[in-house]
Amino acid sequence: MPNTTHHEGRLSRFLPAAVRFLASMPVAVVLLCLLAITSTIGTVLVQNRDEDFYLSKLGPTWYRLFDALGFLDMYSAGWFIAILLLLILSVSAALLRHGPRFWRTSRPLDGIRPWPVKHDGGFTVPALEPQRIETVLRRHGFNEFKRDGELLLARKGRWSKLGFFFVHASVVLIGIGGLSTSQLGFRGVMNITEGESDNIIYIPEGRDYRRLQLPFQVRNDKFAIDFYNTGMPSEFRSDLSLVQDGKVLVQKRITVNDPLRYEGVTFYQANFGDAGSAVNFTLRDLTNEKFPRQAVETAVGRTLEDGMGIKLIVKELRQHNVVNMSEDPDKEVLKNIGPSIDLLLQSPASGNISYRVYLAYPHMLAFAPMGSEEMIYENLGFSPADDQLMGLLAAYLKQVSQLQGEVTPDTRRAAFAAALGEMGIATDRAAELGPAIIQAETVLRAHKLPMLFAFNSFVPKQYTGLQVARDPGAPLIWIGSTLLVLGLFMMLYWHEYRIWVRRDGNALELCALYAARQKLPLERLLATLQDEFTTPATTTNA
Repeated sequence: MPNTTHHEGRLSRFLPAAVRFLASMPVAVVLLCLLAITSTIGTVLVQNRDEDFYLSKLGPTWYRLFDALGFLDMYSAGWFIAILLLLILSVSAALLRHGPRFWRTSRPLDGIRPWPVKHDGGFTVPALEPQRIETVLRRHGFNEFKRDGELLLARKGRWSKLGFFFVHASVVLIGIGGLSTSQLGFRGVMNITEGESDNIIYIPEGRDYRRLQLPFQVRNDKFAIDFYNTGMPSEFRSDLSLVQDGKVLVQKRITVNDPLRYEGVTFYQANFGDAGSAVNFTLRDLTNEKFPRQAVETAVGRTLEDGMGIKLIVKELRQHNVVNMSEDPDKEVLKNIGPSIDLLLQSPASGNISYRVYLAYPHMLAFAPMGSEEMIYENLGFSPADDQLMGLLAAYLKQVSQLQGEVTPDTRRAAFAAALGEMGIATDRAAELGPAIIQAETVLRAHKLPMLFAFNSFVPKQYTGLQVARDPGAPLIWIGSTLLVLGLFMMLYWHEYRIWVRRDGNALELCALYAARQKLPLERLLATLQDEFTTPATTTNA
């Protein structure tokens, strides 16, 4: 038969040793330092974003390293949870080990304590009446007294030891709150177009997303944006309705700092974006000598293809474009020149060309050739949607291309007159139309663009970007944080004082114990008491 007594003895010796180890100050300090360092990393590194975001911000090398270490989803990483669990166990062990002693010292005085062999300070003064001694001590906050013959014990700050319990309990509560949030909570995103509803939350998990279905629909009734005079958004807001089985559960207008909360789930206004606004624009193919016109009805985000390798992508709709109209570099005159669309033309012949086309300024030509991020701005002289002028420009360029010999101003005038005749335009309008045609010719010859565009109209369609979170540990974290502040205040500024007073003939001896390492407050109290005990009673009472 096994020696169970022997095994039970070993186990009983092992458990106290484990508790003492976990409850030791070095272990707690190491765990707190690890938690502080990792939490700092988690604050500096944006958490739970997609792979493209990290690759653009960190590069492939750092992304792979941080991803392998779990720094990009740190609060769900096994090693972080292990640190948090060990810290909870360490602080709980400290409560188990030291809590009973602190609690015993916080109980009411149940009897006189012997004169301490070692104390933190004291003095001797002429003997006083017992009643006066107690009166002076009460004036300084002492509220517990025990007397045994000529020996008096007084105490104040009995509940100061609660600071120890509050601080340790706060760490446990905050740790449990953090664990419950990481294991039972979530933080994801929803993008809902105005007038539509959805109930799927997308929660980032490494390189992918996890789909979480809500038991109700989130409807975006209305979305609106206010802008500063610089064109930057000043506020964006969403009117949300939570709907279940056709019944509206709750409605609320949310802004960035005013979320919607329902049954433990919080909906934050996070961002916004284009959900496929309808756009209408005119396209001119300059590779065709007649510059044919094509009306295009499409939406932001769509790609148009001609089957010959040419693609046209509608990248973005900008409803506000604020530019500095001042010619003085030291002055700023801001003006909103209205909506624009960004187009990307991908062509095997000309490469990639980015266009920005303005609704209110159709004659403004803005583009960036392949490899350049800076827009080139030119004045075309007229709108590419103007059939008469674009036809006249095409006819004039054709006439110029057919000129024989040296091209002179006279031959150009002749070509222009022929173009006017071809278009059926009266020659007396030459002075009126000529400058615009010459301006357009100069711009097109300089940049050799394959296409021109004119922005005609748009119908905005936007989505609201919601961050959706459930944080079941938040109440525990709030309670723990409150206890932490209160406990630290009590430990720093509220301490227990014990004073023994005994009469020895015509002398009065006093000594004190102070539950803090900083002895300056005790020295000040003893000096004050000594002055009051040596001052005549009539003067003191005055």
